[in-house]
Amino acid sequence: MLPKLFKTPWIISALCGVLVFLSFETFNLPLLALVFPILFNRLSFENFTLKKSFALGFLTSLIIMLGGFYWVTYVIHEFGYLPWWLSFLIFLAFCGFGALNFPIFFTAANFLHQRIAPHKRSSYFLSFWFSLFLPALFSTVEYFFPKIFPWYLGHCLYKATYLTQIIEYTGSLFLSFMIYSLGSSIGLILLPPIPLNRRPWESLLVPLSLVFLSLGFSQYRMAHPPMAGKTLKVALIQANIGSLEKVNAEMRVGNLIDQVVGKYHSLTETALKSKPDLILWPETAMPFTMGNSQSRFEALKAQVLQWGTPLITGSYAKSERSSFKDYNGAFLLQPESNGSVSIQSYMKNILLAFGEYFPMGEYFPIIYRYFPQVADFERGNQQEPVTLNDGTKLGLTICYEAIVPSFFRKTASHPIHAVVNLTNDSWFGPTSEPFLHGSLSVFRSIETKLPLIRVTNTGISFTVDSLGNRSPVTSVYSPEVLISEVKLPDVPPTTFYTRHGDWLVLVLTTVLLLFGFLLFFERD
Repeated sequence: MLPKLFKTPWIISALCGVLVFLSFETFNLPLLALVFPILFNRLSFENFTLKKSFALGFLTSLIIMLGGFYWVTYVIHEFGYLPWWLSFLIFLAFCGFGALNFPIFFTAANFLHQRIAPHKRSSYFLSFWFSLFLPALFSTVEYFFPKIFPWYLGHCLYKATYLTQIIEYTGSLFLSFMIYSLGSSIGLILLPPIPLNRRPWESLLVPLSLVFLSLGFSQYRMAHPPMAGKTLKVALIQANIGSLEKVNAEMRVGNLIDQVVGKYHSLTETALKSKPDLILWPETAMPFTMGNSQSRFEALKAQVLQWGTPLITGSYAKSERSSFKDYNGAFLLQPESNGSVSIQSYMKNILLAFGEYFPMGEYFPIIYRYFPQVADFERGNQQEPVTLNDGTKLGLTICYEAIVPSFFRKTASHPIHAVVNLTNDSWFGPTSEPFLHGSLSVFRSIETKLPLIRVTNTGISFTVDSLGNRSPVTSVYSPEVLISEVKLPDVPPTTFYTRHGDWLVLVLTTVLLLFGFLLFFERD
């Protein structure tokens, strides 16, 4: 009964989805990602209609979204003020386009397998088809059909720093290609989808070459990290103040603003006993506008001057273009020798849809009347770093921006020593989202060879060195102070990936075109 059950296409498709989401946080079983292409490829050799092919791939995508992104339901319920059943239905609609790369890839692969007559092909052709073409197709589709929460299959390797250092040249897309190539080739040898005269061991040539290249370079890089300069001792203040508390404070309900500020002050006083070089508070930690006429802002400056230690905090700033809008900003308050406090700031560039703005809301502002829980922030357009008095240059990012590779590269392209990320993950409740979000940000340090300093409202907060090694992390929904010593590079690095970006997708696209060229002229 069991073997027959697992020959059912729908069961295999669902199992593929389970394997993928179990590869990520909080389960983090990356070896399961190798099994996924074995089953997905085998299924793609069946004789399905295009409609059924897409449906099977869509089922895989749906299972991934249900297992990995269930926390979207919590956000809709808590902040959309909708009942659980309706929140779940809206989440299902979100699942429909959350990971379309899987049905698109599967449909394309199935279509091709019905037309290339694979049973008539030589083992050498099949070897390269499985080890090169299918992985290139999967990775290319994965790249060109990005997700709202950007992730690749290869991101399941966030703890495998002994294997991932090569992405400072290739970017993280390489890891997806490597995983799919290895799993695909193993599947061709152990569970071939068509009868073969012999086991095509040569199919392992490409994936094993990639694995050994990655291992070799990673060992070299870990033995020869970027030359270290000074050490920056940072204090990450996680006050465990959620979004609803801050919303109430912003509305000036009672003395909640003073309570919020007081929590951060109290934890900071504790942190100062460790004599940090820099204090960090998370995204929108201060529920008021940073403006010279704002009394609470002036009080904060006076407090920083008393502490004698620079502070980076999230807060708000008034828009210069619209009197009805605010920026979501990050501010460096730095005590100066003349008794003043200097201010440097950064305004968030990438706003989160349905949280910080409503798509098309600028054209149809009436939408905000019906969805008052959705903010209407102004979008920043600069990525200039801030500079500490000792010359340390820090790039600033807020929340989601740290997991968008192209954006992070622009931040890293300035001559900086580290990147600070202020985040608010309290929107997502006690779910797996803070762990998934945190794990994705690790790759930015490996790609750019820049340390990352990440502080959040409710967890998880940590630092990452230039090799992708995380410091101890804070708990979720717990007020904590994390003191971490971050080794800064002596000279601000600029990696190959920082300069050239996702050049690998051009190589993979070329591979696809070459195979297409060969198949086209073969028909003639």
